[in-house]
Amino acid sequence: MSRIALLAAVSLVTLTACEVDATKPSTPPDPAATGQTWLCGREYANQAWGYQRRGVVLDTAGNVWRYDFKSSPAALVNPWGPKDVSVMSEEELKLRYNGAMTTGTKVPVEEIARHMPLIADAADATPPQPKSVGADMGQYLLYCYTYDAARRSYAQVMLDNKGDWESTNPSPAAKTLAVWLDNRLGEVR
Repeated sequence: MSRIALLAAVSLVTLTACEVDATKPSTPPDPAATGQTWLCGREYANQAWGYQRRGVVLDTAGNVWRYDFKSSPAALVNPWGPKDVSVMSEEELKLRYNGAMTTGTKVPVEEIARHMPLIADAADATPPQPKSVGADMGQYLLYCYTYDAARRSYAQVMLDNKGDWESTNPSPAAKTLAVWLDNRLGEVR
């Protein structure tokens, strides 16, 4: 057998061994392996009649957390107010979720892994400018995070925003995520 024929045969065997079976579902990535802690949440905030901010948040390990702050911003040692929601550190998010308590509810990690790619798709959409629809109602925000492992930073991806100002992410991925999170997170009480 010539060298070329031998090389062709070895290449064919190697390529055949590497062929991916498209009928088998691929294993989703482990969300915790990304280095990301926080994944998605729902939050209500209002400053019209005194500062209040409460919400529910899902971490990449599948834990659901709740938090509730009622006070004046000046009374809080570290009131949360991000400089830029497109670049937030883990420390900034620790302030956002300061005092959060786990609810005991767990979302399967495999389910989270299946939904993570939708977050990137939703982040690519351009939501319409928020329109004013009222006053003193506060804001209900449904969001997820993308994570930049190299910079160790989070970017908030708005899925739905209701209240004094309203806007909805138009992407099909955002709509799918909103339905999933409605079922998993429930309402902010």
